[in-house]
Amino acid sequence: MRHILLSLLLAGLVGVGPVLAQVPDPTRPAGIVAAPDGGEGVAAPVESGVQTVILRPGGKSAAVINGQYVEVGDRLGDKRVLKISESEIVLKGESGREVIKVTPAIEKMPAKKVAAIKRRKTGNTE
Repeated sequence: MRHILLSLLLAGLVGVGPVLAQVPDPTRPAGIVAAPDGGEGVAAPVESGVQTVILRPGGKSAAVINGQYVEVGDRLGDKRVLKISESEIVLKGESGREVIKVTPAIEKMPAKKVAAIKRRKTGNTE
């Protein structure tokens, strides 16, 4: 009886491996996709706009956009980088000005303003 149970357990564990291999890794950073063949390979970043902003007080600010390092005044494709700030990158080209938001889905708000909004919604006066 023990041998049968052990055999069933072992068969179950062997059968689970391929199923778990198809589950995406929850610890993988956003914007990274697996190798297209699904095998062991180096993951490549997805070109998704601004990856990094480097603000230098008294110096040229820089950013990494679609994997390309640029500073104010540099060219990104056919556009020139006019401004790099904490929240946006401003480009200018033949088609006019273009603003790339660093975090387009997030609206920044001072902490005091957020606390006041929460108090109004809950009616809490603490």
